[in-house]
Amino acid sequence: PMKKLLLYGHGGAYNHGAEAIVRASVPMFRQMGFPIFLSTHFPEQDRTFGLDKLVDKLIPADLSLAALEKQQPHFEGKAEAAKQIYQEALALVDGETVCIGIGGDNYCYPNWHRQSIFHEAVKQCGGKSILWGCSIQPEMIDSRMEAVLRTHDRIYVRESVTARALEEHGISQAVCLPDPAFFLTPEETVLPENFGTHTAALNVSPMVLRKSEALMDCFVETAHNLLERADALLLVPHVLMPSDDDQTALNALAQRLSPQERARVCWAGGHLNAAQRKYLIAQCELLVCCRTHASIAGYSTGVPTLVLGYSVKAEGIAADLGRGHWLLSVPEGAKLPDLTTALWERRGDVRTALQARQEHMMGREKRMILYGVGSIELRKDAESLFQL
Repeated sequence: PMKKLLLYGHGGAYNHGAEAIVRASVPMFRQMGFPIFLSTHFPEQDRTFGLDKLVDKLIPADLSLAALEKQQPHFEGKAEAAKQIYQEALALVDGETVCIGIGGDNYCYPNWHRQSIFHEAVKQCGGKSILWGCSIQPEMIDSRMEAVLRTHDRIYVRESVTARALEEHGISQAVCLPDPAFFLTPEETVLPENFGTHTAALNVSPMVLRKSEALMDCFVETAHNLLERADALLLVPHVLMPSDDDQTALNALAQRLSPQERARVCWAGGHLNAAQRKYLIAQCELLVCCRTHASIAGYSTGVPTLVLGYSVKAEGIAADLGRGHWLLSVPEGAKLPDLTTALWERRGDVRTALQARQEHMMGREKRMILYGVGSIELRKDAESLFQL
């Protein structure tokens, strides 16, 4: 049988962060010369945004069984139910399969058993198991998760907080590389109506708003501050999942602006893919955001970026870029309007510093990462993983 890559942990392209990881990673993996299969929750979303053209085949999950999975009281029962949900993808797994978990932060959530079943299936067959571009919430690593992580052939972590946590657990096969979306090439698209010479971008996530009632007021005040300084305000939804849709949060925010302010608001339209969203962000003076992959689009194009972060990934990525000063946690939300103003005033210096950091990082990592998986130092290692 032919060697193949099975990418799993992908929820669907309405999460443009998940889309960005696939869009940036698949061309790297293609250099290995093997067919690529993508396990997905929502194949119709992936077709809408063209991910079906990038991979050899989309393998749908059967989410009608998710209710059964939810009813299970214990981890083992949930894992068994998940095997039914991903039956079609798991049927592809054999000794020639390299399973690559591309879900970014899937080990940060209680339903990580969905990831572990792919890992266990491929290890039982004698294939290879890789975690790619991941973050792991350190306090989530219990003995069960540690045992699963320890048996991966390679773990590519995207920030140093996760790297340190794995090291503390004695998991030595981890390598720190930037999130693959740093390497996503922006795709030129038409600028929306109202887009000005000096436009600020704003992304708000309902997930963050659910953590604190008061945050919406902070974002509204931030929008007022930006509109006093910028020509226009670009609202950038980055996740459009029905249960977690940034458009809802941004619409609610827009309703609280004056008619005069609203006349200077423009939107990143729903039809735009992750690379086109990145292009729009790259044209902006500054970005204030919640979503990690919105922040990565800003950081990687040298746009001064302020993040209201809710997890290890935001903290780790900001720290690794020397951007820790421009990161707030949810409880610090009240500082957002003033810190946004400070960033606007210092945006020139911040841009210069970010671009220098970025060039250094990208130059080094781009050379390292071009082999598809891993680096020049790890090339022999990667060859042995893929048995080229």
